[in-house]
Amino acid sequence: MKYSHYLVPLCLLFSTYCYSQHYQIEDTYRGDPFFRKIDMNKLEKDCTYPPNYWQLSGSKQEKIQKLCPLNNLKFDFRGLYKFIYKAPVILYNGQDFQLTLGMFKNIQDNQNIQDNQDNQNIQDNQDNDIESGSTIFGGDIFLSIVKDSIVKDQIYLANNSIYFSDVAVGFQRYFISQEGEVYTLYLQEDDIGISPMLWKHYKIDNQKMKFVLQDMLISITDGVQYQIIYPNQFNVISNKPVTKIEPKELKSCEDEYNKEEFYDCYLDVYNHYNSRLKQKINLLNKNNNIIKKSYLKLQQKITSDCLMLPPPVSGDEAFDPYLSHITFCLIQNYKQEITNIEKQLAH
Repeated sequence: MKYSHYLVPLCLLFSTYCYSQHYQIEDTYRGDPFFRKIDMNKLEKDCTYPPNYWQLSGSKQEKIQKLCPLNNLKFDFRGLYKFIYKAPVILYNGQDFQLTLGMFKNIQDNQNIQDNQDNQNIQDNQDNDIESGSTIFGGDIFLSIVKDSIVKDQIYLANNSIYFSDVAVGFQRYFISQEGEVYTLYLQEDDIGISPMLWKHYKIDNQKMKFVLQDMLISITDGVQYQIIYPNQFNVISNKPVTKIEPKELKSCEDEYNKEEFYDCYLDVYNHYNSRLKQKINLLNKNNNIIKKSYLKLQQKITSDCLMLPPPVSGDEAFDPYLSHITFCLIQNYKQEITNIEKQLAH
């Protein structure tokens, strides 16, 4: 019996060892570990050009560009295309499934991914900016989970260039860890520098054969980030002070909801109702000594329901509508809970 104290931790140790999965992927395909964790504000600051950038000499511009860590990555994203543009590459070949890297979107196609001719035909139908030869300019890259030659799940992993206009271009980078974590960062570049827009963190579920989105960072407003941690956290990270919204401005902003566009004032409206909900819950708990209402649990329940909306895909210019829908959902639920608490306080 005296050895029983050691059996549980020993069993847990071997259980963890048996069920943990490591993905031994060649460095040629893994991506850059820089994207594992991102400080959006610092990255944007480091990658923004000074106002006089375009008046500087070429050598001085080059020095400024080196200050941006994105220009000093060790992983050759451009060179990656020469390994995968003809056919998908198997990154990981496990007992139950494979991880493949390829330049085609094939989530519903059950063709054998190792059939090079079929894959070439699929690729030829893509609008990828590729020159088959010594130079490859870019194109969409997808990471897939494949079992018995069938694509079970797939995520958009990278692209070297997504053109929006003559002055703006988007691109995405990634990293795949040995623990089965996948990180992507979508960026936009224009004449004032490079701006990080959307960071995602996935985990490979090897039982369900799915890429499970764990958390996101969205940055479309200067000094403000929206952090989403699944299944039930929505956080606003801002270096700006919280401002009180006036009644007229509150009504004016709420009137814009149906236009499906994101307005800066949505954040003020969100903060307004979030603060009011906290106040009402505190007041209710003060008046009721028997049953205490938890703001945190209520907020997490509301957020969980609102996060059922599908997340934006990098490069599809859906960040504004997505944030509009999420904040609208949160605000409407906050308002309803405030009304419910006010009814309880009235009795």
